[in-house]
Amino acid sequence: MNKTRTETGAATDNITSRTCLGCRVSKDKKELVRLVISPDGIVVIDYKRTLPGRGAYVCPTESCIRDAFSRKQITRVFKVSQIEGVDEFLDRLRKLILYRISSLLSLSRKAGKVVDGREAVEKGMEKGTIKLLVFAEDLSPLSLKDMKDICLKRGIMYYTYISKDGMGGLIGKGERGALGIADESFSSLLGKEFERFKSLGSVGSGG
Repeated sequence: MNKTRTETGAATDNITSRTCLGCRVSKDKKELVRLVISPDGIVVIDYKRTLPGRGAYVCPTESCIRDAFSRKQITRVFKVSQIEGVDEFLDRLRKLILYRISSLLSLSRKAGKVVDGREAVEKGMEKGTIKLLVFAEDLSPLSLKDMKDICLKRGIMYYTYISKDGMGGLIGKGERGALGIADESFSSLLGKEFERFKSLGSVGSGG
């Protein structure tokens, strides 16, 4: 493996691409999900890519993960005889992504980049300050249609997430039917996670 050295002399990995165990296509490792083997021999999803040890990578899509399992690529790479089933693995990955989404929404709120309350959200959408909109899964059909229409008109990405009560809890308030993200960076990060979750077959989206 090619290495470079920092000014302090520490070796660093300068290869940014990895091959997916499912589709066998080489991609930037930031776009893939890293797997490592724990000291007790369990295959772990290293979603933050911080755990030590030799890793293997897979696209965060249901098709690639099922291909990797069906061809026994994960057991082959890590030299283990058995791991959990593919459905259990997918469920574990979905939970990690949901946790990441909730964390990003909380961080956005702390940074003052979340717009909440229907009037404030609609005003932000009209002004173009909202870059991404997150709807509650139990928002009324009429309200959902009205706000989606504005998103489509303004070219704003939108996704459906948890309940109104859960959405409010993320920002320390009561029920919220929608949260607007008024920041390009947070919107990009959230959009990436929502798209990953959608690729696993479990989220509503559009825009």
